[in-house]
Amino acid sequence: MVEDKVRYHVSPHHDGERVDRVIAFFSGLSRSKVSGLISKRLILRNGIPIRKGSEIVHLNDEISMPNLVGEAVEEIASDESIDFEVVFEDDSVIVVCKPSGLIVHPGSGAANGTLVNGLAAQFPDLREIGDPTRLGLVHRLDKGTSGLLVVARTPEALDNLKFQMQERHVHRQYFAIVAGHVESNKGVVDAPLGRDPKNPLKRAVINSGKYARTHYEIDQKYESPFKVSMLNCRLETGRTHQIRVHLAAIGHPVLGDDLYGGRTSFNIENRLALHAQMLTFLHPKTKNLMNFESPLPAELTSMKDIFR
Repeated sequence: MVEDKVRYHVSPHHDGERVDRVIAFFSGLSRSKVSGLISKRLILRNGIPIRKGSEIVHLNDEISMPNLVGEAVEEIASDESIDFEVVFEDDSVIVVCKPSGLIVHPGSGAANGTLVNGLAAQFPDLREIGDPTRLGLVHRLDKGTSGLLVVARTPEALDNLKFQMQERHVHRQYFAIVAGHVESNKGVVDAPLGRDPKNPLKRAVINSGKYARTHYEIDQKYESPFKVSMLNCRLETGRTHQIRVHLAAIGHPVLGDDLYGGRTSFNIENRLALHAQMLTFLHPKTKNLMNFESPLPAELTSMKDIFR
């Protein structure tokens, strides 16, 4: 018998976050779907209807909401033309490598032509997993970022991998080319991130933002044709635009990042110099440690070779 309600309890990781983000994380629903349920007063926090998605949750709060299993939804269109690499697949998970320029899932301004549309064509079974617009996606990459993503192939795998993300057991490392010479060979940017009050498309370091922490280590420095540093960056948290905002905040924006001040005039490949190169997690079924590495794509290698 399917329960008519589902319930979640807020973990330490989500203490202090917006309630709509927490619900979207646990339920797999899109933020717009969550917003619709909130507006109808169908989601409760500690037995009281939630009135705004911006309400803040606290440790051990109980969130209850309708069980939407079996509800009719608009089906994602399959698109066999979407280009992406399948790095690994079994009956529980799929690991893919996304090219720069490809949006991960449908959203505002992008109904089709996304990675999810390509996944729907190649792995139709994903239509039964999680949010019907995200098809098992565990995390995302910005449009301009290339590299590794993990996709769950069963509801159990999705829950497990989301829990690993929540507990920060998923290791994600990125390669970045940034403007200027970073002073310290290694360091940590520990600065809260939130929506930029001056530009809703951007994130910014703000005191009222969410906890965010990025580790970096210098791989190489070059002088010509202008000073750059090549970094390996590791996410401790996974906020929107986190690496881009943190590096810009310390005066070293990612090359090709016109949103956050990265130099673009030399960038003949017209892409963001950011690549998700390593991904490590525990297999949700076998519990084996899964390690994946993605070499730099040709256009980033060409960009790297410019510098001496």
